[in-house]
Amino acid sequence: MKKKLMVALAVLLAASGLFAQGSKEQGQSQKASGPVEITFWSLFTGGDGEFFDAMVDEFNKSQNEVVMKNDTVKFDNYYTKLTTALAAKNAPDVVVCHQANLMSYAPNGAFVALDDYVSKDVLDDFPAAPLDACRYNGKLYSLPLDVHPIVMYYNTDILSQAGITKLPSTADEFLQASKQVKEKTGKWGMLVDNTTGTYKAYTLFRLFYSMIYQQHGTFLTDDNKAAAFNTEAGAKALDWLKEGVADGVNPNGLDYDAAMNMFKLGDGAFYFNGVWATGTLEKVDGLHFQAAPLPALMGPEPWAWGGSHTLAVPVQKHMDETKVKAAVTFIEWMTGHGEMWAKAGHIPVRSSVQKKEAFKALPYRPGYAGAAGYVKACPGIPAWEEIYGTCSDLLEAAVTKNQDTKTALANMEKTVNDILAKY
Repeated sequence: MKKKLMVALAVLLAASGLFAQGSKEQGQSQKASGPVEITFWSLFTGGDGEFFDAMVDEFNKSQNEVVMKNDTVKFDNYYTKLTTALAAKNAPDVVVCHQANLMSYAPNGAFVALDDYVSKDVLDDFPAAPLDACRYNGKLYSLPLDVHPIVMYYNTDILSQAGITKLPSTADEFLQASKQVKEKTGKWGMLVDNTTGTYKAYTLFRLFYSMIYQQHGTFLTDDNKAAAFNTEAGAKALDWLKEGVADGVNPNGLDYDAAMNMFKLGDGAFYFNGVWATGTLEKVDGLHFQAAPLPALMGPEPWAWGGSHTLAVPVQKHMDETKVKAAVTFIEWMTGHGEMWAKAGHIPVRSSVQKKEAFKALPYRPGYAGAAGYVKACPGIPAWEEIYGTCSDLLEAAVTKNQDTKTALANMEKTVNDILAKY
């Protein structure tokens, strides 16, 4: 009996040794496997893309627990590809989703609710409004990386040559200043892209949307059930956009890339674009420009269209808790280093970032940082992506073909209502 007990004890001790050895080897194997690798689709190209890629590289260098593999998808294909991947539950571990597009996915369970993953300290670092815009039914489905309103850039050399010493502050003053530029210098008074090229003519829509709110109007009704822009405010906004082309101070048939290039070459005085253009423009040697919030063209306050890039974690066919946590680590780091993203022109959201000397020292940004307080975010509804693109096309036709304003607005109103009825 004693001998049997001794044998059993020996077997037990041997097994324990093997288990300990196995655990040690398993630990060494896990350690040897390296950091958690996660994937990402970025829709950023051009100047935006360079700055974002640099941030990803810096994140990877900053620690050895997570490695992000970045893949860029062209903007015009991005949401089509994202929607397909989310439906199949094989999207990357982290994706960009514009705040206005978030409600196309969150109600369908496409994104992971982040409430249990993001630390309280990080959440407290965000202002309430942009964070609340990322919630659905009380749950948080993404974190905002920035706020990016449409602003006005202007060439100081051209304005000086034209004898303009004071920036125009109303729609009429702006057209007069643009005409003066054309007459005195031969340059274009304004550069507003108004036709489809690589991108849709989104600038037309952003200006139209902004000017409606400057007149205390709204684009949709309060319940987001119907169009609300076929009004005197909408007519005044569309007439102004048409007049710039009709008066010959804004080129007809100008696409996004051409407008950007013309301003870079010094061929236009006033240029409207989102804050993301700043990083590209300031790299141009010999280009003397300034940036300012969108003027209060049609009202007492400079309300402006504005969006927000947010970062979300898609739901996968086979969820991996380790990868979800790694994805949140990446998102927290990116939002916490918004001073790097601000180099592209965007306004960082987190309070701690705006207090950093690295952000305060950036040129141009202080000139329009106040625009964040006058942003009119797009409605967070599933129909918005289709409305946004379709209305950009309809405004392009109205402006470039000088369509009758009343007819154009009625057509756009019917189209928007038909879209809303489908959702």
